Amino acid sequence: MTQDFNGNFFTELDEDGNEVIYTILTRIEPDDSDSTYLVFYEENGEVEEDIQIEAAEVIANEDGNGEQLYEIETEEEWALIEEVVNTIMSL
Repeated sequence: MTQDFNGNFFTELDEDGNEVIYTILTRIEPDDSDSTYLVFYEENGEVEEDIQIEAAEVIANEDGNGEQLYEIETEEEWALIEEVVNTIMSL
């Protein structure tokens, strides 16, 4: 599924074909990197104190039409994301 991850939320299909809505917390575009990351959580309609925050690397499609999410692979990337999330949560 190709889409742009610049709004407040996005949808994906789960393994059963059900639509899942994710709320975007932030989009991280570090000055010292060409990478872009998306930090988000699943919006399930319930108020939860312990939401599971997820993150992924955002990579533009080669044809320039939309973006896709990919797993984050390095500890350095996770450390950056954790630092940003901790800063957001402390505000």
